[in-house]
Amino acid sequence: MHPRHAASVLALLGCILLTPAVAAAQPAARPFGTLREQAAMQQEWLKKRLDTFLAPLMRKHGIDMWVIPMREYAEDPTFKALTAPETFAARRRTIYVFFDKCAAAGTAPATTCIERIALGGTSQGGVFQARRSTAKAAGDVGQGQQAELWGDEQWQALKAVIEERKPKVLGINRSTVFAFSDGLSSGELQGMSAALGDTWTSKFRDAEGLPLELIAARLPEEEAFFEKMTALV
Repeated sequence: MHPRHAASVLALLGCILLTPAVAAAQPAARPFGTLREQAAMQQEWLKKRLDTFLAPLMRKHGIDMWVIPMREYAEDPTFKALTAPETFAARRRTIYVFFDKCAAAGTAPATTCIERIALGGTSQGGVFQARRSTAKAAGDVGQGQQAELWGDEQWQALKAVIEERKPKVLGINRSTVFAFSDGLSSGELQGMSAALGDTWTSKFRDAEGLPLELIAARLPEEEAFFEKMTALV
């Protein structure tokens, strides 16, 4: 065999022999699972984060009702900390309401103390109680299901939720200090204020540290997962 051909054969043989070793040294194609598996894990984290952190944070900041209105594509900075991993944007308008029903009695904060209500959009995988319109949906869209809340009806639904619970403090995401606590747009504030009237707008309080701390809150398993990710970088 010609020396040049022999060298080529040896090089090819070396590549073949090295391929299994190189493949074994490569990280797994999906070291963190598929996107669906990741979403399921994130959904579990979402529920556990809200169960774990929300009640003590609301009590710490003296807010017994926290109202977070937002528009589609103009979401509040808290949006990703409150919604399911498959949720891309708010639903036209979404209003999230959190109410600490144990605050008035002064009992210790607990998961069962917090009502989580969504006025617009979905339940985010069951972590919110999603309210629907009292009207039937128009057209052939199902078995007589109710229409989605929309427009001014959402503000009226919010007013009803507030009047049923009579909170002492209404926390809103408005701040001159923290950008992450300043997600309430001027238009949403105007619409909400007009619907609620002076009785309830007089109870508005800037939430300040509440949204900031909820966004920053992490479970031990989330921190462990982050360390695992950074180890591969």
